[in-house]
Amino acid sequence: MKRRKIPYPKIFSTVLVVILAAAGSTAACMTARYSVLVLTIPALLLATRTLCSIYGEIMKRLNFIFNAIRNDDYTFRFADAPAVTEHALINYSLNRIKEVMDAAKLQLREKERYFELIMECADIGIITLLKNGAVLQANSKAVRLFGLPRLSHVDQLRPFSPELADTLLRIGCGEHRAVECAIETGRLALSISCADLQFDRRELRIVTIGDINQAMDAKEIESWNKLTRILTHEIMNSLAPVTSISHTLLTAPQDAETLRDGLKTIHTTSERLLQFVDSFRQITRIPAPQRSPFYLAELLAEAAALTDLRGIEFRTRIEPSDMMLYADRTLMSQVLVNLLKNAREAVAELPDGRRRIGVEATIDAEERISIEVCNTGDPIPEEVAANVFTPFFTTKTEGSGIGLAVSRQIVRLHGGTLRLTHNTTDRIAFTIGME
Repeated sequence: MKRRKIPYPKIFSTVLVVILAAAGSTAACMTARYSVLVLTIPALLLATRTLCSIYGEIMKRLNFIFNAIRNDDYTFRFADAPAVTEHALINYSLNRIKEVMDAAKLQLREKERYFELIMECADIGIITLLKNGAVLQANSKAVRLFGLPRLSHVDQLRPFSPELADTLLRIGCGEHRAVECAIETGRLALSISCADLQFDRRELRIVTIGDINQAMDAKEIESWNKLTRILTHEIMNSLAPVTSISHTLLTAPQDAETLRDGLKTIHTTSERLLQFVDSFRQITRIPAPQRSPFYLAELLAEAAALTDLRGIEFRTRIEPSDMMLYADRTLMSQVLVNLLKNAREAVAELPDGRRRIGVEATIDAEERISIEVCNTGDPIPEEVAANVFTPFFTTKTEGSGIGLAVSRQIVRLHGGTLRLTHNTTDRIAFTIGME
């Protein structure tokens, strides 16, 4: 777009007159031509008065802009047509300033809407408040948590729990606290975290409030649903043939051989059901770890010896080589044997025909130990990967489905984690993390 040409304003010609009149007056005084002062001094006074008038007009407009911005009013616009005003260039410049500030305010509002949308999408209560307890902003999750139509001050929460209100006022930056409170629908166990920041010359406090019970209930329900489906499936598969055969034996005359075959089937099915119950006991009755120090290299050698790795290239890397664990050696041996057996059953050939299993152990600057057991092979399907740690979930015809579940439980009893960390076309890895 072609910029509109604005003529030079009156201020430039007035400044030029001031300069010339001042120079003429000075020259007249130095050459003793005082008659010239009759012309230069009035011109200088008139030009100075005109400059003061122009300065007053500019300050008047600037003051108007400041008042408008303070009142959040950006609808003003100065006339900048040369045919209308002699201050066209000044008004044009002020209008440009107004447009820049208007664009900046619009961008700020868009950012505010963006962050408000993020707050609303968060599955946790978020409150922005001042140190005096005044709430500047609260997302709908926080408001619904307490059943309030609106939250404007933390004192509104005192009827539910004075401790909660005091915690919101006194919690420090980076702190995490747990608070219980009673509402109409029951008791809440809340997890509260805080972060401080300065914005718009004010010290603000960003507080997140999460319902511990709700998160735990959701996980618990999900776990129970998975376990119930598996238990129901396993028990029904075992009882169905027992019920059918026993009914046949009771209602129809049978010879000795048929009777023996039927009882054998019932016995075999009962044994499988007992094995299933025994597997269930293994998960629920893991003994408390009896910790002692030992070398990780010795534990890996022991686990590899208990696993048939013939025909497989087995590599280990332990840094440092004398790394020690302080754990229950028997239980950790069970974990590594389970992981190595799973890797052996899932390992696939590389393009060069080799099959490879590796164990890599490292320790970081904070003395956290990481033990990774990996193998070559096809990636685990997504629906299977989501359930690999679910008790009794298995895709193997002869598997019990408790190996990984027991292993994770053992690692958790040691205060660590067991996760599926790689699941790609050339690398499947399970990683143990321990303090």
